[in-house]
Amino acid sequence: MNKPRKAVGYVCDIPILGTDLKIGKDFQKQRIQEYAKRENIEIVCIYEDDQYREDFLNQPGVKNAINCGPTVDTILVERIWSLSRKRKELEPFLRTLDQKRIQLVCSSYLWDCLSQQVRHRYLGSLGEKLRKESEAQAEQKREKRAA
Repeated sequence: MNKPRKAVGYVCDIPILGTDLKIGKDFQKQRIQEYAKRENIEIVCIYEDDQYREDFLNQPGVKNAINCGPTVDTILVERIWSLSRKRKELEPFLRTLDQKRIQLVCSSYLWDCLSQQVRHRYLGSLGEKLRKESEAQAEQKREKRAA
């Protein structure tokens, strides 16, 4: 049986542009937990901030999620909008996650451009490279145990 992935979640109140409505943190937590259960992902912690901010990298919850520790391989968000709606602002965050070998996963399957770009990032060549490295590390551990 495969070892479950370990994740931290991140939520904040997300404003719906052009309205007074928001996507609440409790709703996002519920969707993240349902997704994690379905996908056999262990949630270590869910970090939260009060509300969405353009400078999301300075949010305490985002900082905690980035520095979640070596056993975590995934950051789960309900939708990418909890972090940013702009690729330019999101890219440095994604590069930081790449260096730490952490994937950003959205529990909602949305069709806006940014959501699709993030999804495809981990399904394409980067995802394949990370999978191969992970398999090689697992094989090395098996060989050490067998020796």
